[in-house]
Amino acid sequence: TAREKSKKFVGLEVDAIYSDYQDKIFVGHDLEDTANNLQIENWFEYVENPSQKCFWIDMKNLDKHNAKPISTKLLGIMDKHKMADNLFVESPDAKALKTIKSSGLRIILWTDNPVWNNIDTTTWIAHTKEKIEELNPDAISNEAGMFELLTEHFSNQNIHLWQTAIKNDKNIEYTRKLCRNNSVKVVLVDYDEPINY
Repeated sequence: TAREKSKKFVGLEVDAIYSDYQDKIFVGHDLEDTANNLQIENWFEYVENPSQKCFWIDMKNLDKHNAKPISTKLLGIMDKHKMADNLFVESPDAKALKTIKSSGLRIILWTDNPVWNNIDTTTWIAHTKEKIEELNPDAISNEAGMFELLTEHFSNQNIHLWQTAIKNDKNIEYTRKLCRNNSVKVVLVDYDEPINY
């Protein structure tokens, strides 16, 4: 749960969905998850000392049409919990992220994955550079399998990676490898306890 994990880790990641119809942000990966009725503002109530933690908000349906109301709601949450610069909004949508950034929030550009999108590496590098130059994001992100590509071509960026693997010796060592790279600032894990790295 958010309460238990927030007692042990310095930060949390949460998937979020904006409902235009209800003008609310819900915790969830897909629109149907809004049926669970867990609003993100209520989720923050379960977090231990939110002003002392960092938050990676993966906005699943952020776009140029809903970026402003999402910004307003997240800024309200930050104000309520006396949070400063410890909330990051992640999305692949550069136009929407530009609006989020102009509101004063920090942004993470989720980079395309050339394997998933079936594009060559050269095109991917050029496309990613273009987005980075347009946005100047606080960080760029992707899954841990992109570690080598991101650190080789974008070592000047703050890199956030997700590694949703079970806790065993092999995965712990891989997590340590990611964390020891100077460009990698955040690694998401599903471990119940933090590890030393």
